[in-house]
Amino acid sequence: MAGLPDEPRTSTTTTSDAQSPTLANMDTANDASMPSCDEIIEIDLDGDLLLQTQPDPRLEGCFIFRVCSAALRRHSPVWEAMLFGPWKESKPADDSRWAVEFPEDPAYEFQIVLNIIHGFVDRVPSYLGIDTFFKLLILVNKYDIAHIMKPWRRNWETPALGTLVGPDVLKGLYIAWTLGYESLFIARLAQIAVNTSIEEDFLVFRDSSTKGPDGIFVGDEDYLGPTDVIDVILNIRKAVIEKMTAPLIEDLEALVDSTPRCTTSSISNTSTRRLCDAAVLGSIHRGMIQRRGSILPRESTCITESVVHLASELFLMMDEIQTLESHSTQCSLKGKYKKHNVTLHDSVTTIARGLLTPKHQAYMASKRSKTGLENQPALSRQRYW
Repeated sequence: MAGLPDEPRTSTTTTSDAQSPTLANMDTANDASMPSCDEIIEIDLDGDLLLQTQPDPRLEGCFIFRVCSAALRRHSPVWEAMLFGPWKESKPADDSRWAVEFPEDPAYEFQIVLNIIHGFVDRVPSYLGIDTFFKLLILVNKYDIAHIMKPWRRNWETPALGTLVGPDVLKGLYIAWTLGYESLFIARLAQIAVNTSIEEDFLVFRDSSTKGPDGIFVGDEDYLGPTDVIDVILNIRKAVIEKMTAPLIEDLEALVDSTPRCTTSSISNTSTRRLCDAAVLGSIHRGMIQRRGSILPRESTCITESVVHLASELFLMMDEIQTLESHSTQCSLKGKYKKHNVTLHDSVTTIARGLLTPKHQAYMASKRSKTGLENQPALSRQRYW
């Protein structure tokens, strides 16, 4: 029997045996317990159980796996309850063929799981792409068998540790959550939070890879992480926006205060100081109109664009602030906002980490013990804007 390829090919059918019999020559046409399918994959030639998964275009068709029910029972408490409890999937009392459907489970990833639990490690691929690993983790989480990945986890997780864009970012979040990889989970949370906008009450993810107006509706994703993950993303986004805009709000208030903010002219020269403040204030307002089409709202909940988009507007605008010509050294805000830009950017992951709850941390710790993730390698720093 040949092992699975490292990545599925769409041009050929992956089977566990080139001579695997098909349903046509197994005389199953009249057996109501066996759905019509293209091929039986013999995971265990002496197996007592037939499993059917969803059709998988990567394997070019629909497949049934012959397996040993005891192997499934030993590895998964979920399968034990399903196959040996008082459920419809349990073994028929009349000794008819035992067949169970798993219509939501993808065949390619399911075959990887079955090969592992049957001890056929030579058939297990050494490398998985991020999409395959994502689907595999959904399976092992569903059936509580994360422990079976330990020998291969380090190789399989490698693509998820690099720079991700588009839909892979959201898959990477779920991968980190399911592995218990806390630093990676925080990094993906931060990446998603700063690249999401709010459009008609929907959270929409877009990054530099997004073409045109399309984005990903985050709330429509079934597999992201904890049940409160949307709230966590929104809270990170809100906290970063508030930290970004707080200095600007303070400066705008100072510029319209009864006491002039300008310190270049003498204290007694009130009119010149007010003129300087007016120049800076007018420059900020003009920049807002030119860059974003409106004055920046004071409340963070009124800002609907993404953090990345807001940062591109705000920090470019503050770099173009004008003052009275002779006041540019002391009254310009350019230097202040250049420093603020760097400080804010470097604080995004810290903000995200601070919004994880003890419950989140405990869950990931429990996952690490199952997946063998004892050490969490340091991640390369990411640029958001």
